[in-house]
Amino acid sequence: MPNKTFKPYLAYSASAGSGKTFALSVRYISLLFLDVEPSTILAATFTNKAATEMKQRVLTLLIHLSDKKAELHDISKQTGFSEDELLTKQPKVLENFLSSTNFIVTLDSFFTSILRSASLYIDIEPDFVTKEIDEKVKEMNFLEEVSANSLLSQLVKLAMNIEDKRFLKMFELMQNFYKIDPLLPDRSYELTNLTDIEAKIEISRETLYKLVLESGASKTAVKNFEPTPIKVLFKKSVFEKESLYEHRNYKKYVEKTPSIEEEFLRLKSLLGEWATLKEQVVLHNLFQLFDYYKNANISTAKQLGVLSFDDLSFFTYRLLHESINKEFLYFKIDSRFQHILLDEFQDTSTLQFLLLKPLIDELFSGVGQSEFKSFFYVGDTKQSLYRFRGGVEELFNSVAKHYGITIENMDTNYRSSKSVVEQVNRWFENSLVEFPIAKYQDGASEGYVEVRESDMLEEEAIVVLESLLEKGVSLNDIAFLVSTNRDGATIQEACYLKGYATRLKTSSSLKHTPKIASLVAMVEYLFTGSPLDATALLQKVDQPLENMDLSWFHPFMQPLDVLHRLIGNFGYFEEDLNLLRLLEFASEFSNIATFIEEFELSSIEVASNAKEGVQIMTIHGSKGLEFEHVIVLDRLKGLAPERSVLLYDYDESLHIKEIFYKMGGRENFDRTYQMMLEKQKILSAKDKMNILYVALTRAVESMTVIRKSKASIFDPLGITPMTVGSLSSTSSKPSTPSKVEKVTITNYGVQEVNSTEDEDEKDYQAILFGLALHYTLEIMSSFSLMSLAEALLATQNRYGLELNEKQFSDIKSRILSLITDERFKKMLEKATITKEQSLSFEGQFKQIDLLLEYDDSCMVIDYKSSKKYHLKHKSQVGYYKKAVKSITGKYTRGVVVYLLENGLEMVEV
Repeated sequence: MPNKTFKPYLAYSASAGSGKTFALSVRYISLLFLDVEPSTILAATFTNKAATEMKQRVLTLLIHLSDKKAELHDISKQTGFSEDELLTKQPKVLENFLSSTNFIVTLDSFFTSILRSASLYIDIEPDFVTKEIDEKVKEMNFLEEVSANSLLSQLVKLAMNIEDKRFLKMFELMQNFYKIDPLLPDRSYELTNLTDIEAKIEISRETLYKLVLESGASKTAVKNFEPTPIKVLFKKSVFEKESLYEHRNYKKYVEKTPSIEEEFLRLKSLLGEWATLKEQVVLHNLFQLFDYYKNANISTAKQLGVLSFDDLSFFTYRLLHESINKEFLYFKIDSRFQHILLDEFQDTSTLQFLLLKPLIDELFSGVGQSEFKSFFYVGDTKQSLYRFRGGVEELFNSVAKHYGITIENMDTNYRSSKSVVEQVNRWFENSLVEFPIAKYQDGASEGYVEVRESDMLEEEAIVVLESLLEKGVSLNDIAFLVSTNRDGATIQEACYLKGYATRLKTSSSLKHTPKIASLVAMVEYLFTGSPLDATALLQKVDQPLENMDLSWFHPFMQPLDVLHRLIGNFGYFEEDLNLLRLLEFASEFSNIATFIEEFELSSIEVASNAKEGVQIMTIHGSKGLEFEHVIVLDRLKGLAPERSVLLYDYDESLHIKEIFYKMGGRENFDRTYQMMLEKQKILSAKDKMNILYVALTRAVESMTVIRKSKASIFDPLGITPMTVGSLSSTSSKPSTPSKVEKVTITNYGVQEVNSTEDEDEKDYQAILFGLALHYTLEIMSSFSLMSLAEALLATQNRYGLELNEKQFSDIKSRILSLITDERFKKMLEKATITKEQSLSFEGQFKQIDLLLEYDDSCMVIDYKSSKKYHLKHKSQVGYYKKAVKSITGKYTRGVVVYLLENGLEMVEV
C-alpha cells in the first residue's frame, strides 16, 4: 500500500526539457517498490522506440539504483521508504520484475493483444497480421461492394450533382470516416429534392433584382442580383451584411423602398435553408456509401487475415463495446490492470481514449476502498502536433476534469541555456493562454539566441552555419529545423554546394525515393512485364532497354539476387546508401511477388547520407529531441490551401454531435456554421503555435531563428530581429567542417565471402524456416499436442506463402520431438516458465527463448534449427547464463536445444 505522500490519481503537464521520461520511469518503479506486480501495471506510449527505451530505462534504474541519486531521491519521496530501505528491497524488486510479465507497450501493440485474445468473437482469426493494406486493393473492394449493390450511379451522381471537385477524393473521405467511426453521430440524414427550394430562391432573386433595378441603384448594386447559378449567388459578398441598410451601395435606396430589405432578408433566409438541405443530401449519400465502404473493409480484413492500424482500432472498439464485457477481457488477457501510466497523452486520439476508458473506469470504480489503484498520465498540450492524425490535446484537461485528477506543472527546463529559456518565455507568455513560465536549472549556461530576417533563406542559413563553425562549434552539434521534407532537401542541397556534410532525417518512405522506386519498378517489369519508363535507369549505360542483356533473369530468383544484378548492370545507384536499406529489406523475402507487394506497403525510413555532418529534420521529426545548436528556418514555400470537406462539432465527451458540409460563403447565412469556422480557426492557430513551441525548445546552448520579411510562420509570436546572450568561441581554431566525400558501395552491403565455403553463405530459406519454427514455439500456450496443433494453424496462415507443405511438416515433427522428449519434460517440472524473456545486462538488451525458474536455480534454453554456427550458439547462451545469474543471484544452467531434421539434440553450456 502507498504512503500518504503517494498521489494515486495524478497528471503532469511537462513543459519542454522538464524530464517527462524521468517522471514516468520514477512513477513506474515507485509502484514496483510499493509491491505492485508488474503484470498489473499498464505503461503505454506511442512508438516502439519509446516503449523500448522505457523498458531499458526501468531495467537500468533497477540494476544501478544506488548510482542514480536523483531517481532514488524521488522514488523515496513517492514511496515513503528511506533510500537505504529502497536499496535493501532492490534485489527482490528486480528479480520480481524480470520474472513477471510486464506491459510496457505501445498503444497499438496493446490493442493488438486485446483483439488477438478474443478476435474469434467478431469472426477474425487470432493469427491476423497487422500492416497497411494496398490502397488499390481497398479501393477495388469498395467499388465492387458499391457495384454489387447497384450504387455506382449514386457515387457518380454525388460527385456531379454537388458540382464539387473535392469529392473526386471520395475514397479518401471514406477512409477518414472509418478512422473515427465510433465517434460519428448516430442519426440519419434526409434525402430531399432541392428543386422546390431552388425555385423559391429564383423567384426571390428575380423579385429583388427588379426592385433594385427600379430603385435606380448603381450597376454594381444591380449586378449582385442578376440571373446567375445559385452556387455563384450564394458566394456573393453582399450577403456578408446582416442588412442592406449596412451596405453603402444600397442604404439610401432601401430607405426609400423598404421592400428591398424585406426581399433581401427573404432571399438570404432561403439561401440558408438551401445550404442546410444540400448538406443533408450530401451527408445522406456519404453515409450510405460509407456503410458499403465499412463492409468492404471488414470483408477484406477477414479474407486476407491482414488488419491495417485503422482496422485495429475499428475492430478493437467493436470487441470492447459490442461483443465482450470487462471481466471477460481481463480473463482473456490474463491480467487485471490496477495501475495505468500513459505517455504523450496530448497526442492521444479520442478513439484511443475510448478504447482505454473501460480499464480507466475500473480504476476509479473503487475509489475510497482499500484496494490500491492508480492512474497517471504525462504530456504537454503545447507540444500536441498530431491533430491531423486524430490527436486531441483537449483530452488532457477534459479527462482530468472528468475523473477529478490533479494536474501538476513540471516547469523547470533541464535542457536549455538561460537565454533560450528566457527568450521562449518572452515570446509565448502573451501568445498562449495560461502559458507556464519555465525556469532554467541551477548552473545553466548563459547561451545565445538570435533572430535574423532575410528573404534569401538558404543563403542566410549557410551564413549562420559558417558563423557557428568559425566559433569552433562542431558540425555534428548543429541542427537545421525546417517545416517540410522538401525544405529539408533544399537546405541539404545548399550545404552540399558548399561542401558541408549533412544528415537528413526525413519522414519520407524509401519507396518514394526516385532511384529506389525506379529500381523496384525494374524488378516488377522483369517479373510481370508491366510498362516501364526506363530513362533514369539507362542514364549510365547509355543504351536502350531492348539492347540490355536480361537473359540472366528468371521469375524464381530471390529478390536480393535480382537487385544485386540490376545494381551492377546499370551502375546508376552505387553512391546511394539507401541501397543498403533496400537490400536489407529484400533479404527477408524468398519470392519476387511477395517482395513487390510488401515494398508497396512498406514505410522504410530513408537512410541518412552520412554518419557525420549537420543534422536536417522537420520540426515534427525533432519532437522529443535536443541539439546543442539549432537553426530554425521559416517556411521556404507557401502553405498549401486547406481542402477539408467537412467540419466536425464535438460534444463534451469528444464524440461528434454535428457534421457540417463546408461551402464557401455559408457563414453569411448560418450563425452556428460561422461559430464552427471560428472555432476551427482558433484550433488551427493553436496547432501552429504548438509547432513553433516545439521548434523553439530544441536548443541546448544556442538558437538562431531565420525569418522572412513577410508572411512568416513566426508572425503570430511577433518575433523580430534581436540578439541576447553570447556564444563564445569553443576553441582557438575554427572547427574543421566535415566535407562531403563520395561513397562507393562495394558488394552492395553484402559481406565478401569465399565462394568455395558454402557454410558462410547466407541461406535465406533456412532463415525463414527458423523464424517460422521460433514463431510456432512462441505462440504455443503450453507444451502440449493441442497447443502445437493450434500454433501450427497460425504459423501456416503467417508463412503459408513462403514455406511449402514439407517444411510445415518438418516444423511439426521437430517440435513434436521436443515436447515428447523425457529430458525436456523433466526440465519443465516445478519450473516457472517464461517465454521470450527480455533482460538488460551490461548495457545490452537481449531476449531469451525460454527461461525456466526453480526455487533455487534457473535454466536458460535457446532453440536452434541448425548447428551451422554452434560455437556462436554456445557463446550466446553462456552470456545469457551470466546475465540471469547476475540478475537473479541463482545458480543458472544453459542449454542449446537443436531441433534438427533427424532428431533432437541438447547441448549444455
